[in-house]
Order: sequence, then structure tokens, then C-alpha cells
Amino acid sequence: MRAQYILGTDTAAAQRLRVLDEVYHQTTMALLERVGLCKGWRCADIGCGTGRVTVAMAGQVGAASVVGVDEAEAFVDMARQFAAERKSVNAGFVFGNAYAPPLPSAQFDLVYARCLLSHLNEPLQALRAMTALARPGGSVVIEDIDCGGVFAHPEAPALMQHLDLYQRAMRLNGGDPLIGRKLPRLCRKAGLAGVQFQVVSPSEPREPVKHLYPLTLACLKPAIIEAGLATASEVDALVAKLNAMADDPTVTISSCPMVQVWARKS
Repeated sequence: MRAQYILGTDTAAAQRLRVLDEVYHQTTMALLERVGLCKGWRCADIGCGTGRVTVAMAGQVGAASVVGVDEAEAFVDMARQFAAERKSVNAGFVFGNAYAPPLPSAQFDLVYARCLLSHLNEPLQALRAMTALARPGGSVVIEDIDCGGVFAHPEAPALMQHLDLYQRAMRLNGGDPLIGRKLPRLCRKAGLAGVQFQVVSPSEPREPVKHLYPLTLACLKPAIIEAGLATASEVDALVAKLNAMADDPTVTISSCPMVQVWARKS
């Protein structure tokens, strides 16, 4: 049985994705610029969620097309609405999963995914499917988290408790909250060449960085309860503590490290 996305697909989940993009947008765009994203490139965004990176890429490629793929129909609908609001006529969205994206093979200059592989129990299979979409010489770019590098000062027990629950729930669902450190090796196993990577941990804008943690825990609440990891009241109490921590200007909190990997298809 394949892992299911456990952070929800409702409006609260969409709000979380908006804040996540606020945290990582600048580092993502810097990565895409480093890879060479430019006018004329045809791009695919796998596991696109509500389409924020898809639309951002569409703004860089001129008249060329960018297509986002997601298996949550609610997210596909939200992404289409977001693109319409931004008047992004060259960003399209289709329903489909990462293991068999409904896109033509060997046609894309750039195939991209952010925070996708950590939710899958067969990430290498998905990465091979992404590689198949890239044209020869095309780029495959992956960003994903590694929960092992989060810190707070002064120490914040609520944050550590949240991270423990997040990792346990992810693993029970078949995901991998430490996949970031494994991405370079996975890319090589997928047959990609010229694998390079770096780690980013944005600290600005500060408010989204701090509030992403309680938003994430609130979205994870049903999965935590179903797995018997905590009760509803325990999760609610922890969310309240995380919000208080986020509102405390004296507490320094790091974002979750994002491992960025880029490579090319031979």
C-alpha cells in the first residue's frame, strides 16, 4: 500500500502551503535561476499542490508552457484558480500521481518537485518517473526537507515534541522526514548525471518561518489521532504552545532545512 498525503487538502492545508511558499520562495527561485531556468523552457512541476511554484516558473519561461501535476483534485482546482487570479495563461494543471505522471516522456527542459518525495514510500520510483519526463540533457530539480536540523533558542520543548510527532506520523504512513540527506544518492540511483546539492534554511520572513510549525501540526492532527500518537486535546494544546512560541519575539526558531538537488538527464 502506497503512502497517502497526510497533511490534508482542505483550505487549512492550502493556507499551510501558502505559508510554506512564503518561507522557501526566494531560495526556490534562486535555485531555479542557478539551474538556468529561462524563456523557452518547457517545465513540469510534480506534486505541485496549489500551484505557487508552477505559476512562478511560468512567469520566467515566456510563452513556453509549464504544467503542474497533483493527485489531489482539490489542489488542482485551487491551482487553476490561483493561475487565473495571477493571469498566468501558460501554467496548466492536470490530475495525476508522481509514479505515473500523465505527461509525455522526454519532452521537458526542467522537471521539478518540492516537498514531494518525503511523503512517498517509493521515492526512487517517483524520481525515475520524473527523470523519464526530462529531455536528454534536461534538468531534474528536487527540494525536500530534513527534519534533523531544526533548532530553537532558548530551547523550545514544544517544537521538539512537534517534530517528534511529525516524524513518527510520517514514518507510520510510509514517508521519510529525513529524506533530504538521501536525495543526492537517490538521484544517482535514478541514473541522473552531474548531481549537485546544497542545504538552505531561510530565516526570513521571520513570521512565516515561525508559524509554519503550528500550521503543520494542525493539518497533521487527524493522522496523529488515527495513529494513536496523541489525543485531540493533546494536539490542540501543543498547537497552542507552538503559536505562543511563534508569537514570542525573544525565541529564535530555524526553518526546517531544505535540501536542494539538481542534476541532468544523460
